[in-house]
Amino acid sequence: MVTGSQRVRRPSPAVEGALLLGTALALRLGAAWALGGGAPFGPDGTGVEAAVHLGGHLYPAHVGLVALVGSAQHLSVFSGSLSCLLLWAWGRRVGLGGAGGWLMATLPLAVYTSALSAGDAPALLVVLVGALLATGPGWVLPLLGGALALASVAVKPVALPALVLLLARPRALVGLLLALGPALRWLAPLLQPRPDAGLLGSWWVAGQGRPPSSLAAAGALLQGGLSALVHAPAWTLAPLLLLALSAVVAPLPRATRAFAVASLLAALAVAAAFGPHLEPRYLAAAVVAALPACGSRLPRPLVLLLALVGLGASAAVISQVGAERAARDPQAEVPALPVLPWPEVDARALFDEASTDGATALRQAAARLATELPAGATVRVRCRAHGREGELTWPLRVARPDLRIEVVGPDQADAW
Repeated sequence: MVTGSQRVRRPSPAVEGALLLGTALALRLGAAWALGGGAPFGPDGTGVEAAVHLGGHLYPAHVGLVALVGSAQHLSVFSGSLSCLLLWAWGRRVGLGGAGGWLMATLPLAVYTSALSAGDAPALLVVLVGALLATGPGWVLPLLGGALALASVAVKPVALPALVLLLARPRALVGLLLALGPALRWLAPLLQPRPDAGLLGSWWVAGQGRPPSSLAAAGALLQGGLSALVHAPAWTLAPLLLLALSAVVAPLPRATRAFAVASLLAALAVAAAFGPHLEPRYLAAAVVAALPACGSRLPRPLVLLLALVGLGASAAVISQVGAERAARDPQAEVPALPVLPWPEVDARALFDEASTDGATALRQAAARLATELPAGATVRVRCRAHGREGELTWPLRVARPDLRIEVVGPDQADAW
């Protein structure tokens, strides 16, 4: 005879973890497929793949991981999937349960960044590996975990807000401090900004490249950051940061509760630095860090409902961006899928951040030129916004290092 308690028995941790990993991987593989093929789609995807052969990239750990996996997008897909499992395990270790991992599996910010050829997902994976190590006993594992979490800046600094997870095990902060010296070179845009060097030189975008020089200026940045958070697109699910604050009153150790507040403060700090120029994906690490606290305060039916909301929002983001890419990069062969209209996404802005018009045609032209041009020839390429002429120049440099490439103005008729 089967009793009621037997009917609702939860699966073993091993089974639940396997189900979570399979679900996260399936969603991210589906999202990557729905965005199409062709040229790498994502910030710096083409550049980092070229750096595997040419070197010289600002974030060497990202290049090394891409070389290991073989593709920037494949690295993102597998990193994003494994991160869900790690967040689930971390939540269980610190007494918050595994709901955060399930919420991350469908979170639009997590699904979208895991489908891009970018460093966001692998950088977050490194932070989560470090955070999980930091929950180990004694001092060695927390020290290693804190140091490894900070080392994520060598992949990409975009995951820095997730370092708040280390607050659940304060010993890990010692490891973070010990690793600060080697990491300073990647923190220079924050600590030693160069206002005229763009985003690579300064993260103080809202302050015209300069940190605040007075309390009044700092207050203005915080006010602008709060406004940016309040007006963040619906698909970011930024209100989850407020829901995480409910963990403050939970019967948990003080250190475990501290990161719930810190996740909101981290998001506010990022928003203050970027202000009206805040890109949605910059909030991903902070929102992900808040998920375990959110899940711990919700009954299982509400966790399931919130995960379904995330799934629907993820489908909307991917379908709208995919439709934009199909129109502007037709040779990428984006599959024809229904476009979900809500929540509404600024698909044009997301496409411009990740690619350029006719990106796949540019890569095909690079392959053709590499076989046709004589040794030492000169190729003139018209510049594009955000350096997107690299869709032609980077693969051409890899295939034909003997060629001379000139980047000229966008109005040059005799250039590519």
